[in-house]
Amino acid sequence: AEVLACAARATEHWQKATPSTQAVAIRLRGIGHYLNKDYPSAIAACREALEIYRSISPESDLVAIVLGDIAIAEHARKDYEAAERDYREALRVAEKNDHLENIAAFTTNLALLALDREQWAEAESLAREALVLGEKVGRQELIASDCHRLAEALLKQNHNLDEALSMSRRAVEIFTRLRHPSLQSAQETLAEIEKIVG
Repeated sequence: AEVLACAARATEHWQKATPSTQAVAIRLRGIGHYLNKDYPSAIAACREALEIYRSISPESDLVAIVLGDIAIAEHARKDYEAAERDYREALRVAEKNDHLENIAAFTTNLALLALDREQWAEAESLAREALVLGEKVGRQELIASDCHRLAEALLKQNHNLDEALSMSRRAVEIFTRLRHPSLQSAQETLAEIEKIVG
């Protein structure tokens, strides 16, 4: 509610601002709807911002970021096909701009999507790729997420469980240090792997 209130204030304040500035307020509204789990409204607002950004520069970093926002909302509403399409388009634009952090983030999101679709081998491959990228960028949250995804993918395939254990421990260690909301999920995965490995 507070994010939506801020977005409304920003929209009013920036009525006569440039289109790119107005798009910031529209995207913020989309994020507010996403946080309220109103995914259709989140997608609609982000698509509105996307059109503005595309009219300014069709393949800018902002286009990639807002495509990622849309994909995250589609993923949350379990529209996996649409989410994959928009994640991949966001990734394509990020690669064109050589924006390593965005490439890492979108690859991480694709790994999670593959897990949710129970495509274990695909999830493993994407998580490995994302981990290399995350380490290059140095973003601890991405590294932990990729370790967690890789551990889950290996666990689901019931192979390389020693590697799964190592990755899972690393994810828990980083999430603990960051006090990250994914810590509990990572701890559950670690407990499951430890139970199997003994």
